[in-house]
Amino acid sequence: MIDRSYLPYQSARDFQDRGMAKWAGFFLSEHSTALQTNQLSLEELRLLSNQEIRHLLEQAYQQETPLSLSTLQDNRIAVYYGQVYTLNPSVVLIKNGQHYHSLLLSTIFSIEPGDSSYETSPE
Repeated sequence: MIDRSYLPYQSARDFQDRGMAKWAGFFLSEHSTALQTNQLSLEELRLLSNQEIRHLLEQAYQQETPLSLSTLQDNRIAVYYGQVYTLNPSVVLIKNGQHYHSLLLSTIFSIEPGDSSYETSPE
């Protein structure tokens, strides 16, 4: 309890603070729901345009260079390492050792040159 005996008015001395209840009106249901769901957005993560991604994949395919691809699938970030095995307008096939990964170009948000023995690593 807070001592308010120094205040000149009785109403001020008897005031009871409602605590957190006074802030309840500020939280809309949509806002509360949005805070609870932590959705990742591909547009927010995207570092390269679709055209740049396509161009880098074509270069990596022609030069047979290993690379690291970051993708967003089912609200999870996954990183794939390997070489471009095949490339078509909507899908890229990445080869890492004996493993192949088919990735939609629309889910890729970052490409970096890289050589790693790791297959995938969700963040």
